[in-house]
Amino acid sequence: MIEDFLRALLGIPPGTTRINKDLAIMRQLTKPIADHIIPWEKEKELELMALKADIKTQKRGMNRMILGSIQSIYVEPMVTFAYMDYVKGTREGLLYCRTRELEIVYRIKKKDIDVFLNGNLVAIIDAQNIMYGLKSRSALGRVKPYSADLLSIVILDREAGHLFNPLRPHSEVQRAFYLMTKLDDDEERIFLTLGLYELVMRMLANKKKK
Repeated sequence: MIEDFLRALLGIPPGTTRINKDLAIMRQLTKPIADHIIPWEKEKELELMALKADIKTQKRGMNRMILGSIQSIYVEPMVTFAYMDYVKGTREGLLYCRTRELEIVYRIKKKDIDVFLNGNLVAIIDAQNIMYGLKSRSALGRVKPYSADLLSIVILDREAGHLFNPLRPHSEVQRAFYLMTKLDDDEERIFLTLGLYELVMRMLANKKKK
């Protein structure tokens, strides 16, 4: 508690020990939903994800942890997530997302985002929303504006699909993603990693506005 107070007062981001502790709590709190997440058999099932989340806030000491889940258009759980802010007024935070097959952790820092896939640091997303492979150092993909209602998700050098912007008004049954091309397994993971981050963070921003 004292450490949390001092970090908040001085604007100091948390260390690895605190991050790992919060991540363990996130896994525990999201497990009841994670146990019931449906499997995805094909990349086209990404298009079944609905643009709507069930979000709730849980108080933890001086901090808030936000928990949520995203369902399919058929009201089946597809993703569960948790988010925590660390330093108010900055980007410092931690986002945890879980599908049936993948655990994606985003350690959000002042200038970039470390991306962990199933426990391994695999990529970095820079301030321009470009994701680079940790080993290859080459650009894997990016998210960029397409229109007021859509964001374009680019994989390598081609436009792979769109994310419907949660900050804009949509129908109750609006799908979150629209794919423009067939994706292999690696491309699907890149698409999902970029798309989930933008989707969840914009959903949380939208909730703050209400």
